[in-house]
Amino acid sequence: MKIKFSSDSTCDMPKHLVDEFDVAIFPLFVTLGENTYLDGVNIHPDDLYEFVSQTNTLPKTAARSVEDFKQFFLKLLKKADVVVHCGIGAKLSACYNNACLAAKEIGEDKVIVIDSSALSTGTTLVILSGASAYRAGADLNEVVENMKNAAEHVQSSFIVDRLDYLHKGGRVSRFTFSVATFLRIKPRLEVVDGLLINTGKEMGPYKSVVIKYVDSILKKYNNPRKDLCLVTFTKLDEKIIQSVVDYVKSKNIFDHVETALAGSVITSHCGEGTLGILYINDGKN
Repeated sequence: MKIKFSSDSTCDMPKHLVDEFDVAIFPLFVTLGENTYLDGVNIHPDDLYEFVSQTNTLPKTAARSVEDFKQFFLKLLKKADVVVHCGIGAKLSACYNNACLAAKEIGEDKVIVIDSSALSTGTTLVILSGASAYRAGADLNEVVENMKNAAEHVQSSFIVDRLDYLHKGGRVSRFTFSVATFLRIKPRLEVVDGLLINTGKEMGPYKSVVIKYVDSILKKYNNPRKDLCLVTFTKLDEKIIQSVVDYVKSKNIFDHVETALAGSVITSHCGEGTLGILYINDGKN
């Protein structure tokens, strides 16, 4: 049986992994002013920063319609027996529900939609878990169960340097924005039970804050799969990114530590200076 894996563009999957595991990426909408673009196709994060800088207005993002998903899946089924789709978590976007409705119209034996309960490269980790199992000889049922288990244990978290995007988007008040900026408070965001929430904060210069963040996450989620950790980020000083990669590697926990640049949809909501380490926390390899 030929299985085709797919996701939406919020998964932020590095291109070499997209190519290696032959994952189809469905781009979501990003709107700048009156113009709407496709994430990763004709708009990229640098375009967002320029737009926000010039207009002081945030981009808008949107899910794809049921019909859009249906046409996407039908195209994939021309070269596959079944599509296994895993995109942004069900509680974070209408994408999951729309994909499910499209799958129902086509036939749920032909399109299987899995809730990642994650965002950004947390979704990537769930897909890679299933794709790796498939490559190793797992059948469809085993692949689906593997991905569902990974989704239950995926650790998706970030530390945010600048709150201007969150403030402009109405996610933090002007007072909180002003105080946090003055005191150099950096919120830690985690996906918990499928929702993105603030679970803590760090204070101080960002280059030291990111290390404190890494320590806190590794301590809290201390049963990781050793195969892969993804250091995921928006626009950020390359020296800081490398310092995090080197620090995670120095822990000798993971077989591989890779970087991933967040795409336009994720960037639209958090802005520059955001970084996270993401991995699956069930100890299975």
